[in-house]
Amino acid sequence: MSWLPHDPLLALVFQAGLGIIACSLLMLAAVFLLRLRLVLRLRRERRHAALWRPLLAECVYAVPETLPKVPHDLRYHFMKLWNHHHESLEGGARDNLEKLARALGLDVMARGMLQTSDLRLRLIAIITLGHLGDRQRWPELRALVSDSSPMLSLAAARALLDIDARATLPWLVMVMAAREDWPLARLVAMLKEAGPDQVTAPLVAALQAAGSPAQTVRLLRMLEVAHSGPAGAAAARVVRESEDPEVIAAGLRLLGDPRDLELARVCAVHASWVVRVAAARLLGRIGEPGDRRLLACMLGDAHWWVRYHAARALTVLPFTSLEELEKVRLTLNDRFASDMLAQAIAEARAR
Repeated sequence: MSWLPHDPLLALVFQAGLGIIACSLLMLAAVFLLRLRLVLRLRRERRHAALWRPLLAECVYAVPETLPKVPHDLRYHFMKLWNHHHESLEGGARDNLEKLARALGLDVMARGMLQTSDLRLRLIAIITLGHLGDRQRWPELRALVSDSSPMLSLAAARALLDIDARATLPWLVMVMAAREDWPLARLVAMLKEAGPDQVTAPLVAALQAAGSPAQTVRLLRMLEVAHSGPAGAAAARVVRESEDPEVIAAGLRLLGDPRDLELARVCAVHASWVVRVAAARLLGRIGEPGDRRLLACMLGDAHWWVRYHAARALTVLPFTSLEELEKVRLTLNDRFASDMLAQAIAEARAR
């Protein structure tokens, strides 16, 4: 080629430059085509969503007589929209949505999507089957609870609770206690939706069978959504039997029966500061005027949080006025204790 430099090295550099320019142009064209594809797909999804939303909203009153076909490549988009409406409605409207879904074959679609390797499709399929109460894939959903993926396994657990909470909870609560990769806040929310009538007995039974302090702490946190009577009794037993500070502190959070007052007083002088904090908070809930001296001693604790909660407990003790606490504050020789009580009194007056 006569237009190439005569020097072989310069020719090589020139050809490399042309190659780089060509690759850049190809990459630019690929990015443009991908962007165009995305814009067209989003436009199509919005067009179908505009068609579907009125039909889903109509389910508040009745199932629409005319139902459009859901395109195969828009299954995920439609299921996402359907699940959003299902979680927003209750009662008869939710039943109508489920009838609409079955009329469109959404349950069949979801069962098929459960077999794919696409995580996004599997997740939306699991959620949909749960909302539809579909029992045909129960064994598969139960097996997925043991999956290594936290997202997939937690979605399967939620679906099983939606399908049959009573049959699921006796064994699922132990899995919840063992799976530390499942966010505790999500588990508490799921159990709260199931309701205290269904979760109390399985949680209490699981607490008795817990195999480690970490599992016990998680179960105690979950027991916060159970009926207070059985949950408190189970927690009090754990507090008396355990030597682990985290377990004791978690158990004290659930107590509220005046009969547990002596237990709170014992824990107020525990070697662990996390237990003393929990004991101070419990004394604030069930303490008597006679506990004023104990709480005043806790104002001199080495840990700030113990002093803080002891001071707050003093302000809510029955038959104890803020004027009396001012007198108590003047008798304190510890400056940190005096300052903490002064802060608590000021906060109490501001409330």
